[in-house]
Amino acid sequence: MLPPIEPLRPKLARTVPRGREWVYELKLDGFRGTLYMEGGQGRFVSKTKRDMPRFRDLANALARELRVSDAILDGEIIVMGEGGPDFRALMFNRGVICYAAFDLLRLDGRDLRALPLWRRKRALHKLTAKTSIGYVEDTDDPRLFESVTRMDLEGIVAKRRADPYLPETEWVKIKHSGYSQSVNRWELFEGRRYRGSRPRSSGAANSGR
Repeated sequence: MLPPIEPLRPKLARTVPRGREWVYELKLDGFRGTLYMEGGQGRFVSKTKRDMPRFRDLANALARELRVSDAILDGEIIVMGEGGPDFRALMFNRGVICYAAFDLLRLDGRDLRALPLWRRKRALHKLTAKTSIGYVEDTDDPRLFESVTRMDLEGIVAKRRADPYLPETEWVKIKHSGYSQSVNRWELFEGRRYRGSRPRSSGAANSGR
């Protein structure tokens, strides 16, 4: 069995940290999911370490596609709409559910968490090239946040390029305060409960980074 990993949880900030040590990624609006793959099978685990059986078929399909002996990826389960991730579609099983990875924590028996972020990202890019797994690009330009607000996306996550994936590592999330899909979001969860679904087991209660 692969060892359980404690996902890094970004801290919320009001301003974008700046400096040569920082890189920036889009904060995709979906369910945070750590993807464990071993022996051709996969499973998603939420950021609160709950199993996500709703997405088991997707996890198994990705495990078969990558054909690695074992791997652990960190990323976001999303449904892409015309302008970006569509959280409502994801909640109510509309559209094509896919996975976008932003970190690689283990590959073929090797624990990569002690490596700097830029090396893990490089390995992740190589692993996911020509696969159906999305790769979350990073940039050293903090103006990414300005683009996010213009495009009505959820926000960004700032990370230091040299940091390992360890408990003391600090990621920072900056949210777009006017993000349209955040309005009355609680109603989506109430809607799922009314329809008799179980948001906790599906990961719905543990969305986002």
